[in-house]
Amino acid sequence: MIRKSVSQAPIYVRDTLTRAAKMAAAQDFEAAVDTLYPVICKHPEVPALYEKLREYELGKLKTQGGGVKFLAKLGAFFKMMRIGAVMGKDPVKAMELCEVSLAFCVDNPAILNALAKASNAADAPWGAVSALDTLCKLHPNPMRMKQLAEAMQRNGQGIDALKVHQNIISQTVDKKNVDKAGLQAAMVLASIERGNFNDQKSKKTANAADAEDAIIQQLLNGTIHDADQAQLLIDRFSAELRKKDSVDMRRKMADAYMIAGKYEDALREYRTVSDSLGVLDPVLDKHIEKAYIANLRSMVEKLQASPEEYDDPEGQIAALEKDIYDYHWKHTRLRAERFPNDMQLQFDLAELQFECDMIDEAFASFSAIAENPQKRRGSLVYMGRCSLLRNEVEQAVGFLREAVNEMPRMDKYKREAMYYLGNALELAGDPEGAKENYRQILVSMAGYRDVPERLSALDAAGQQVG
Repeated sequence: MIRKSVSQAPIYVRDTLTRAAKMAAAQDFEAAVDTLYPVICKHPEVPALYEKLREYELGKLKTQGGGVKFLAKLGAFFKMMRIGAVMGKDPVKAMELCEVSLAFCVDNPAILNALAKASNAADAPWGAVSALDTLCKLHPNPMRMKQLAEAMQRNGQGIDALKVHQNIISQTVDKKNVDKAGLQAAMVLASIERGNFNDQKSKKTANAADAEDAIIQQLLNGTIHDADQAQLLIDRFSAELRKKDSVDMRRKMADAYMIAGKYEDALREYRTVSDSLGVLDPVLDKHIEKAYIANLRSMVEKLQASPEEYDDPEGQIAALEKDIYDYHWKHTRLRAERFPNDMQLQFDLAELQFECDMIDEAFASFSAIAENPQKRRGSLVYMGRCSLLRNEVEQAVGFLREAVNEMPRMDKYKREAMYYLGNALELAGDPEGAKENYRQILVSMAGYRDVPERLSALDAAGQQVG
């Protein structure tokens, strides 16, 4: 497998990294994992994805209860048979199967070991490093640390491998048992790596020789979202654009402006890119909308923070909110009309209809979108919610139960579907069914929404009846 940097991967990979990083910054690690792991399945050749996904999975792990870990390890027994069956013929497929399991719960030694083996078989040592490093963080022992050091050496991480060997030595009582050959190999590789440290033609780690270049590289990879650091990227691209104009560079600079909170500048660059393309790019149009609305939101915040400094602040806020609403509607509808076969754009419009209490229109839209397999489950959930709002309780139960049955793993989407199914079952007069849904939710995430309160109320009601 030929490794690629994030800049060499399709642009949506970088966009996904950026979105996932924002979710993680807000401590929504589950959403970050759900956003990132499908991309790593499609692009296992991008090492940067592994580091961030493992980081977010470990963050998610802190919120998971013992029940989730038990179910993950129990499920691994059956999944390992399938992974083992495909590993010899298609190690990349085996890597994908491992990633699906780890996205549910990363504390799964059997699956992490399988990912390391599959990665080595696929000639993707960065995947093995990712798996073994996580395994050592969760369940460290000298054998695993040695395997990690070997994987790091295969991945060209001599300095990191040397650190692991030194850690092993510090924990070894009998120094005669030290892996001298492995230590020597790591020392040689580390020496070479240090020698290449200032060679700009060497591998990516050489960029760390210059602090500014390192920050810019991380920004390009979508792994830093600090406004001050984003300014470094803006300055660099501004200088480059003065020498030669570039649509791709302007788009990246617009992204940096968004990170820096300079929404007007971002909007200007996005529109320049859009004008140069000459056609409506739905992804770019979403970026333009985001920048436009962010700029208006910042104006609203200023008015709310210091109303005494403005004439008629309430009137200005109302006008800005109307502009936000109208712009959002106009562009969401325009994208859906221009690209009728893009189900994500149709889904965006249906969601907006639902949020604006256009329940009948939303139900009709989601019913049509549900014909698409990729959007079926999400559409069924919304159809159930629409039915609840229309007081069609039995119909709501049917849609939501169908959605839950089609969701194989307990993630935020299934939790949401089960939550609304529980609501529907309560209204349908099936408290036991509702309680079963709520209990399953709490096993995977304690304190989810108002589920504890709903469950307590149902239990209390049951005791009174009894």
